[in-house]
Amino acid sequence: MIEDGSDEDWMARARPLGPLLCDAAFRIADSLSIGPENDIGPADWERLRVPLDAADLPCRVPRLAATLDLPGREAALAAHYGRLIATTRRHGKPTALAQPFPYFSVTPLMLEDGQPVVSFPWTDDVPQTAAFLRALADAGPDGVVWDAIDQGWFLRILVRDGILFIAEGDPDEGADVVVRGDAGAVAAQAAAALARLSGLHAGLIRVFGRDFWSYHG
Repeated sequence: MIEDGSDEDWMARARPLGPLLCDAAFRIADSLSIGPENDIGPADWERLRVPLDAADLPCRVPRLAATLDLPGREAALAAHYGRLIATTRRHGKPTALAQPFPYFSVTPLMLEDGQPVVSFPWTDDVPQTAAFLRALADAGPDGVVWDAIDQGWFLRILVRDGILFIAEGDPDEGADVVVRGDAGAVAAQAAAALARLSGLHAGLIRVFGRDFWSYHG
């Protein structure tokens, strides 16, 4: 973890980012677990699954469809979720519809040259993802943008003189990702991603009459 007052140390060794995509992504499941909810071992977790028909959607990262690629493909996105919902009901798995994780997860996406540069292991729904994108979009020329720690993971993002600095890693081991990029460019991408995510989310709710992509309560 980065201790208070030690930002200068990791910022000094931050490497410049290559071509960056800042976006949000819908998780596109390729199978559904039909085993018990609890007390299931890894072997049964893999065995007790049914495949889902392949979604007609591009995935820049396996099983993650970026919002940048979804305008014009809204029907295909809805069709994927329609098949998923039908499969859960056919196999008597209503719990799969109870929360976003794992089948309706939405996550921030930060890709460098097409590869993930930052992970988001604890971000699963639209409000969480929107909050992250909004923080990036609204970032000023200086200050802390995001500071999170959760179950063996931390992410700290700040801006200094118009440069965005990102540190991610294990709180006990320290940062293993330390990068920097143009804050204005990232803010513009985040604002556009937020607008796309909001539109896609609203469209899905209209189709299904229910918000599967947000935690409630």
